Amino acid sequence: MSPVPECHRRNVAGTSILLLLLSLILSIITPSSSQPDPHQTLLKFKSNLSSNYSNIFSTWNHNNPICNFTGITCNKNYNNSIIEINLSNHQLTGTVDFESICSLQSLQKLSLQSNLLHEIITPTLSNCSYLQHLDLSDNFFSGEFPSKMLQNLTNLTFLSLGDNPFAKTPFPLEILNLYNLHTLYLTNCSISGSIPEDIGNLEALERLEVSDNYLTGEIPVGITKLTELRVLELYDNRLTGVFPVGFRDLVMLTKLDVSNNSLEGEVLELRDLRKLQSLQLFENNFSGEIPEEFGEFRFLTEFSIYSNKFTGELPEKLGSWAGFEFIDVSENLFTGLIPPEMCKNGKIYDILMLQNNFSGGLPETYANCSSLERLRVSNNSLSGGIPAGIWSLPRLEIIDLAMNQFDGEVSPNIGEAKSLAQVFISNNRFSGELPEEIS
Repeated sequence: MSPVPECHRRNVAGTSILLLLLSLILSIITPSSSQPDPHQTLLKFKSNLSSNYSNIFSTWNHNNPICNFTGITCNKNYNNSIIEINLSNHQLTGTVDFESICSLQSLQKLSLQSNLLHEIITPTLSNCSYLQHLDLSDNFFSGEFPSKMLQNLTNLTFLSLGDNPFAKTPFPLEILNLYNLHTLYLTNCSISGSIPEDIGNLEALERLEVSDNYLTGEIPVGITKLTELRVLELYDNRLTGVFPVGFRDLVMLTKLDVSNNSLEGEVLELRDLRKLQSLQLFENNFSGEIPEEFGEFRFLTEFSIYSNKFTGELPEKLGSWAGFEFIDVSENLFTGLIPPEMCKNGKIYDILMLQNNFSGGLPETYANCSSLERLRVSNNSLSGGIPAGIWSLPRLEIIDLAMNQFDGEVSPNIGEAKSLAQVFISNNRFSGELPEEIS
């Protein structure tokens, strides 16, 4: 037999290499036979859930394209792949098949909040590493907090697991590696121990809500690194200590609520937070005076600091810039005059200033405050007559003037206050007869 020419052997070898490369390319671009069918995946997910109050699954059937399923959003620019499942607030019961859901590799948002889902969150949640938005809040998930399952979800920008009866657990350190988080909602999910210093690693955070837990210790200095924060809620915990140095750097804050803790000290670190709209400090042990800068907070609408140990006078301009709606400074040690312009924009509905040592009279400016529903200034050292218009404010439900030194008569105009349900005027120096309208 004559030998095979060298050039022929090279052609055969070259052809073999080309066939091998083509086979490899086809294996990459051709879907694997094991790749789950999205239609079947969703129907399997549905099989574990039900609702007696919603027809959310009426469109979920074999004959309907998955992009027409209620609660499903597809990317029409990329093979109609599923990018969002939103089944929030449908009173769903049952268990969540995370294994099925996490096989949908195009899924970016999973929202199941405000349902009746129960049992544990299974370890297969860790396979959802492509998720950017995960909301399982306000359900009945129990067992261990899914700390370990979260460590792979590094693409998350939104994480909400609050309002679930998890077993009591320390602050989940795995979350501190989710550097892309903008929102972290862990309210009311049995977290204990201290807030870790490394919370400052989450520099992209805009909302941090860990209220109504069992947190102890001080507000960490690390929190002052979160300079993008808009909302910080730490209320209903067991926190102690003072606002850390550097807290004033959180200048983007619009809402701060640390109420019902055991915090103390002065609040000077808050005086540069000029974008605040809502400030809730009530039921703590704060002391000292309210900084004069608070009177320049032009966006402030809610101010509640009752049941503390504050002293001194309130800033004269407090509440005069924005559509101020609510103030409660009761049960403190305040002195001086009541700020006169808190109804300047005609929106305030509650003025609660009882149990202090305010002096002077009720400002005449409140006689035209038609939005006012509750006026409570009892147990102070206020004096003088009551501006006539106050008695007849159309929305006023409660007027509480007791235990002061007010004088003069109760105006007959009180009969025009159609919403008035309660009047407290004892222990004053009022004279004359009560108007027939209330006697």
